[in-house]
Amino acid sequence: MKTVQSVQRAISVLFVVTQSDRPLGLSEISRRINLDKATVLRLLATLEDSKLVQKDPVTKNYSGGTNLFRLSNSWRNDIRQVCGPHLRALSEKVNETICLICPRDLERICIESIPAQNQELTIVPTIGTANPIYAGASGKVLMAYMSPQEADRVIEKTGLKLVTEIGITDRKLLLSHLENVRERGYDYSISDVTTGASALATPIFGAEKQIVAALTVRGPEVRMSVAKMKQMVPWLIKTSDEISAELGCTGLDRARTA
Repeated sequence: MKTVQSVQRAISVLFVVTQSDRPLGLSEISRRINLDKATVLRLLATLEDSKLVQKDPVTKNYSGGTNLFRLSNSWRNDIRQVCGPHLRALSEKVNETICLICPRDLERICIESIPAQNQELTIVPTIGTANPIYAGASGKVLMAYMSPQEADRVIEKTGLKLVTEIGITDRKLLLSHLENVRERGYDYSISDVTTGASALATPIFGAEKQIVAALTVRGPEVRMSVAKMKQMVPWLIKTSDEISAELGCTGLDRARTA
């Protein structure tokens, strides 16, 4: 039981360090997980030996280590492999570009895109492209299933600055919009991130029913009107549910998964 408790405490320390938007000192980590400094220091030393955290030699603050980033890259490769066949099948069905978008702190990043076939005009983001997590349909889907505390942190840190001339900049309006996203299980946007581009997104969940990615259809507004996107909703929800199931998520209820 003692070993299990130590592992749980180490995971708690790792979560606190990696979810922070800045390096943290020993005292702050200790306070956040309600453990004494001596215990936290031993756990940090173990995590540092495994290169899961690293300590700044000058400030003595801790941040994510090199092996943590390797694990993150490995996970991204795994989810791309799971999603790949589903993305290609959906792209053929809707004949538009399909993207897989993952959260990265205050941003959301495109880790896979399947371009539309036989279309002269396409909207295809480059893999690795990052945008503010609050902007566009995929970002709002990711935010909709964050904890209220995490959503507030995003709002506070970013100020909800517009990417284009269109978007939500008011905290209350955004939180109300995110509640609507949870209720209906999808979101759509036009010109939020790229002028003239439309996007429709649904959430993908992991084994613990946590949000891990957004499944997104992108295309030009001239083809993807609001009415057209609403016609695509059942296909996206079906596909994202199938991917979530493969990732170990069962008994899903989007309205209560947050």
